[in-house]
Amino acid sequence: MSLTASPFGFGCRYHPTGQTRANRYVIDTAYATAIGYGDAVILNTNGTITVGAAAQDLLGTFAGCEYIDPTGKPTTSKNWPGTTGCTNIFCYVYDDALNVFEAQFAATASGDVQAAIGDQVDLVAGTPNASTGQSTQALNATLKGAGVQGQFRIIGFGPDGVYDATLNPFPTALLQIARHQYIAVKTAI
Repeated sequence: MSLTASPFGFGCRYHPTGQTRANRYVIDTAYATAIGYGDAVILNTNGTITVGAAAQDLLGTFAGCEYIDPTGKPTTSKNWPGTTGCTNIFCYVYDDALNVFEAQFAATASGDVQAAIGDQVDLVAGTPNASTGQSTQALNATLKGAGVQGQFRIIGFGPDGVYDATLNPFPTALLQIARHQYIAVKTAI
């Protein structure tokens, strides 16, 4: 339970099969934007990974990277610092659409009662923590509502499993990606 907002991105908690795997992708050598551990990411049109933003279809969440820094030193890191001049930049992404993530709401989520399960929300952008590399992305506290597609589908609430506005004004939710880049959006017939 949290009485304050302290977003930590989208932590991969489990997969229905019990097997979570991060797959390997590439970050463009000219990409100078930091990506934090747990940031939602997209597959860019050039086939490389970039940080995700609200209202975009998402690929998954960032799980670390390895690269050769500008001095030639091999580096492994849980975050991408956004340093240009690096080479051989590989990153890992939890990209399975069935993965279940946990994230905190960015603002007091007074409307996010138990009935929010099944509703959808978008992410709120954030800059990774400079000292830890952890994501600061969070969930928008405004639910999308019936018939409106968001980036994430709420399937439950954090460790306690319930939401209490008094004791836990900044709850965490369990989510799956609702707008996944690898899954075609179905339209109503």
